[in-house]
Amino acid sequence: MAFFSWQFILFLTCSLVIYYLVPGRFQWMVLLVSSTWYYLNGGSLRTVIYVLVTIVTTFLGAYFMDRIQSGVDARLKGKKADGTVVKPTREEKKQYKAEGQKRKRRILILVLLINFGILLVLKYGNFFAVNMNGLLSGLGARQRLPELRFLLPLGLSFYTFQTMGYLIDVYRGKYAAEKNIFRMALFTTYFPSILQGPINRYDDLSGQLFEPHKFDDMRFREGILRMLWGFFKKMIIAERAVIIVNEIFDGFVQHRYQGFTLVFGILLYGVQLYADFAGGMDIIFGASEMFGIRLRENFRQPYMARSISEFWQRWHMSLGNWMKDYVFYPIALSRPFAKMQKTLKKKVNPYFGKVFPSFLASFMVFILVGIWHGANWKFVFYGIYQATFVSTETLFEKPYADMRKFFHVREEAAGWKLFQMIRTLTILSFGRFVDVVPNMDDVIRVIKAVFSKFNPWIFFDGSLYEHGVNETNFNLMVLLIILMAVVDVINERGKTVRGVIARQQFPFRWAVYLTAIAAVAVFGMYGPGFDMASFIYAQF
Repeated sequence: MAFFSWQFILFLTCSLVIYYLVPGRFQWMVLLVSSTWYYLNGGSLRTVIYVLVTIVTTFLGAYFMDRIQSGVDARLKGKKADGTVVKPTREEKKQYKAEGQKRKRRILILVLLINFGILLVLKYGNFFAVNMNGLLSGLGARQRLPELRFLLPLGLSFYTFQTMGYLIDVYRGKYAAEKNIFRMALFTTYFPSILQGPINRYDDLSGQLFEPHKFDDMRFREGILRMLWGFFKKMIIAERAVIIVNEIFDGFVQHRYQGFTLVFGILLYGVQLYADFAGGMDIIFGASEMFGIRLRENFRQPYMARSISEFWQRWHMSLGNWMKDYVFYPIALSRPFAKMQKTLKKKVNPYFGKVFPSFLASFMVFILVGIWHGANWKFVFYGIYQATFVSTETLFEKPYADMRKFFHVREEAAGWKLFQMIRTLTILSFGRFVDVVPNMDDVIRVIKAVFSKFNPWIFFDGSLYEHGVNETNFNLMVLLIILMAVVDVINERGKTVRGVIARQQFPFRWAVYLTAIAAVAVFGMYGPGFDMASFIYAQF
């Protein structure tokens, strides 16, 4: 059920009405029923088994780890089964902790293997089989692996990362395990965020999901405005941009698009992706706000970032934080990396020894981020591309600082900031068009075609109106992109436009509501033959 369909609006309205009519202690049950209905409606019944396996294994794994920890805590206090208390020695305490940790680790590894195994097989199994068959064929072998194609469950990557993060936190002792499997099911399948995130943390979300909420008029207003802004970005901006982007990249061989035509398509895809993904997030966050639930932000004006590293601290922040906490730090702080750091400091120099392990860990993380986007070599290229820029920022941080000092660059100068933003956006955009070409061969063809012709006049001779969108719609898209940028600038300064509007008097607020609804209805891209069934990030 698409977020921008009338069915979803009706479903959300019914859920909200029932949610606020029932007693507070039952509200989480309304969310569970709504999430279950949404999940069953949006996916195949054959794929429900996968999310059920994740719910059950995560619940049981955390439950048994919690029991083991409770037993260890009791033994550390000297409590025995018969009620007597005998204080253990220091060596016994050390032994109890080691035994408990070992047992918990076995459970953690088992559950991680089950759930990441499901993710790997469903999402990457066919990719592995195809590439292995190509390798075997090249070696002259006759054996072939079966090529399997699976129906993917709704939100597979998002709910897997979310639940496994919860499990690791329980293992680390960050909080106790959830004792109610139905509450675990709600945390896993909470319907606004199941489709494309954010990747929620249990300690952020659980209290809000399970505690009662009274109707808050101000939060409801802000939720409506945020949803309308999301519809605006998705239906008016992203869905115009996608027509041009698809026409350029689907037909670049047939029409021999080269040079700045492809550059324009690459830059516009960056706008489309932002309007699509951020628009989806606005709808998700707005819907949650109306239930009284505030999710952790997933975007913070990413195109105002002044470096690639800063961009990834602003874009899809929940994925970046997940990778940092559960992949980067475990790698960077591991014994092999600590040993590497010590050796490099001694045999090369202290600075290199300090930064190289972080460089390598960061490189590994971003390759994983690339692979997370899809089972295709083009996404491996994407991960390596991003990893190169992010990691080298860490590796050459001091030389870059020395260079800026040598050239007397003022860090806070407006011109320098603008240059950094444009540079960052350009680098990012040229690494992201891999999403819209079929494979790595086409990635290489596009890169060659970009540098094969110098034709900047396409921006002035009307050529841009020949890619599926007429002049009126093209100019409207440009105007609204500027509006989106202005709103981001205002938000970057610590104010929210929706917050200002929500505090206005009734006539002004409703004038804004009705104007926004009319704009989406009139200028939104829809109609016969038009398919707006999914968000870009839903496929990841």
